[in-house]
Amino acid sequence: MKQHKFVICDYKRCIGCTTCMAACYSSAYERGKLAKSRLTVLRQAGGVMPTQCRQCDDGPCANVCPTGALRFANNYIELHEEICIGCKMCTLACPYGAISSSAELMPSVNYAVEPKYYLEIESQAGAKSTAIKCDLCNGREGGPACVEVCPTSALVMIDPKEGNHKLGFAIDYKAASAFVSDVLGDTAASASKKEA
Repeated sequence: MKQHKFVICDYKRCIGCTTCMAACYSSAYERGKLAKSRLTVLRQAGGVMPTQCRQCDDGPCANVCPTGALRFANNYIELHEEICIGCKMCTLACPYGAISSSAELMPSVNYAVEPKYYLEIESQAGAKSTAIKCDLCNGREGGPACVEVCPTSALVMIDPKEGNHKLGFAIDYKAASAFVSDVLGDTAASASKKEA
């Protein structure tokens, strides 16, 4: 049974306003984290829906992190930005595509001499790359900012220990099958229903 809390979206309620992204950005900035949104609103033909970390119990991202920057702690998977080396292994391991990476410019680089972008490896000279993932607004008094500001209450905090995880699974399955159908076509969605 799942142990970690996580935020999930009821895709039928999401209107794609991106208020959650703005709140996430602000919360990260206020808590001294890299000022980037930890969730992304996906837009597909079938609708819109934010995607964010599900705080997996088996934590594929934490298992592949070579420095231990991603760890199991405080009922979620914690990211320690200060020891992240930006290798992007976690972005490859995440089954939900909920981890991204971003870079902060290093002040010592002379861009007149150094090329600004190395496009073949998608990184920037003189920038420290860091993983970006949801931390459930750890340390924020009101809990996850995205849940608090959502105007349609599409985002819900699920706590499996309280027994409301079945609702979370139902919402997740509906959202996943809708997006599978949009991306792969109706035959793929019906095949996934038969397997479930």
